[in-house]
Amino acid sequence: MMHYALVSDLMTREEFAERVAKKSESLGGVVDEVTAAMMVVDDLGRSHVKIGDIPKAEAGIVSFFGKILSIEGPREFQREGEEPGVLATIVFGDPTGTTKTTLWDEQAAAVGELFVGSVVEVIGKPRFGRKEVSFVALRESAVEIVETKKPPTSEELTAPFVVKILHLSPVKEIVKKNGDISYLQEMLVGDESGTTRLVTWSPENFSDVDEGASVSITGVVRKEDDGLVEYIAQDTAVVTPHPTPVSVLTIDAGDVEEGQMPVVTGTVVSTAEVHTFTTRRNVASRVRNIKIRGEDGDILSVALWREEADKLILAGDTVEIINAVAKPSRFSGLELSVGSGSIIRVTAGEEVPAEISGRVVLRSVGLTLENADGVYVLIGQNLPEPGMRVTVSGMLQGVRLQVLEGWIEPADAGSILARFQ
Repeated sequence: MMHYALVSDLMTREEFAERVAKKSESLGGVVDEVTAAMMVVDDLGRSHVKIGDIPKAEAGIVSFFGKILSIEGPREFQREGEEPGVLATIVFGDPTGTTKTTLWDEQAAAVGELFVGSVVEVIGKPRFGRKEVSFVALRESAVEIVETKKPPTSEELTAPFVVKILHLSPVKEIVKKNGDISYLQEMLVGDESGTTRLVTWSPENFSDVDEGASVSITGVVRKEDDGLVEYIAQDTAVVTPHPTPVSVLTIDAGDVEEGQMPVVTGTVVSTAEVHTFTTRRNVASRVRNIKIRGEDGDILSVALWREEADKLILAGDTVEIINAVAKPSRFSGLELSVGSGSIIRVTAGEEVPAEISGRVVLRSVGLTLENADGVYVLIGQNLPEPGMRVTVSGMLQGVRLQVLEGWIEPADAGSILARFQ
């Protein structure tokens, strides 16, 4: 009885079978054993989930109804030092999303009994944050699913992928379960249609590429899943400089529309404190809300998540946001969500030498130097202490004052002597 897997942590198989028998008896025997088992599972709080909720499911095992959208395999593969194995992949869908599962050996060989378009009930172990489940069991179902989300698609581009490199993330070292090490690099790229994410497992192919470069890449695969598009540069990818600069779709904060993924520019008008919280999987996370203004004065809300929330973003900064989709906010208007696969950065303005006098104040953004002309954030080593009145020499960029030559504090009122530090 496959439904026992959903409650195996709550009772023994014998206890479950007894409950199923009692449930069927209480209903006068009008339901079959499978239906009675599903009702017992529901009574124990382990009801079916929608496919769209699988990536955030807290339970270690879930059950769902899904229409079979595609079947790949079965096909053989070679295990080192062992007999060949067999695997198959099935994609399921419902109106809320799609998910994938991989079957191995005897289970994979049995997919010949399944058909695209049929609806099945599946029990699997979700992989948090991913649209995948580890297969446990399935059975045919009489449930009807008329419409589903589109299944994921993958195709190798026949023409070179011509883009501008907007952001290069550091290379990540990935340790596999067998101890092997792989290297992953993520990039944000763009062209006249907007921005997207590009990943590669062969970062050496991009070792000579800098941010801002326009490149032509062959050996790229386009993947689309539920409207989200990203690209993968294969191991065989060849990267060459593009002879002409690539223009990237850039939109002012006041002109952003839902569903777009351009580079968004604007001026920060307000910033909130970083809010820390614990996710439903007991993982610490953080978010910071800011507002940016477009040239026409319209205000756009922006939510910064995790590492993006830690960046020093100040009121008055001009910023650009890359690869963040605009969605309706919980309150009114649109909001950009900046986190996984997107970034915010301060647009580098002109850096000029400056000597500024004022009072040192400790604020949430750090030490600031304040006078009648404005508030400047002090950056550097050996900074003056809060409450001191000083003259600081350094390089000014926007409201950031990089302290290079030190600071001067009058020794006493009316004295021309000063102390350098």
